[in-house]
Amino acid sequence: MNNTLVDPQRSFEKCFVNVLADFVGRWATDDDWNPQAVLETYLAEWNKKAKWLKKKPAHASEAKKQCLAAALKPYPFQVNDAFVSAFFREIKNQAKRHAVLFPYVHETLRHLSSRYQLAIISNGSKEHQDQVAERLNLTAYIPCEHIFASKKGGFRKPNPAIFMNALKAMDIKAPQGVMVGDSWKNDVSGAMKCGMKAVWVYRLNAKKMSRRKVGKQTVVVVRNIRQLIDIFG
Repeated sequence: MNNTLVDPQRSFEKCFVNVLADFVGRWATDDDWNPQAVLETYLAEWNKKAKWLKKKPAHASEAKKQCLAAALKPYPFQVNDAFVSAFFREIKNQAKRHAVLFPYVHETLRHLSSRYQLAIISNGSKEHQDQVAERLNLTAYIPCEHIFASKKGGFRKPNPAIFMNALKAMDIKAPQGVMVGDSWKNDVSGAMKCGMKAVWVYRLNAKKMSRRKVGKQTVVVVRNIRQLIDIFG
């Protein structure tokens, strides 16, 4: 779901601005108040720390606090731990209501669902995935009973068991199934381990479409979801 159908960056940006409006709308009357500028400053500060955070991911919470403090510096906020915790908790809560799809998702799913059974296999919670799918009208092409999510203490991608459970529920053989996902480890490798075919959605791919040989199997690499129409007709 995330990074394949749902664009996490655009979703975060939309939720960030919405939460700003909720937090600030109670008192802000100043014409200088510009939530979009606050977002842009936050993202710029976060990008400065991106390389450092790859080496020290445990410092992500402190980095969020510093970036938010810099973004809200022109305004009378006390950006302490409690404020930061509440702010990002509300962003997470709003993700169910304000998730943003990548371009061409509806067009692609509409086309494919007329010829194939579609399903979602996710490491997220079943409740969350169902809510997001219903709000974004993905259930027009993928019914909730075809949304397979990891349970607490259960199998998670890339464990082949979660793929096998989905295949069994949909009554199809592994070689008939194709997993489409953005994670090579979780989606592509996990699916191939149980005998499924795979398409890797890699948006930084240098070519519009390419193929990667993995043992005796071939993985198609695409840059956007719409290219699935070209592959599967």
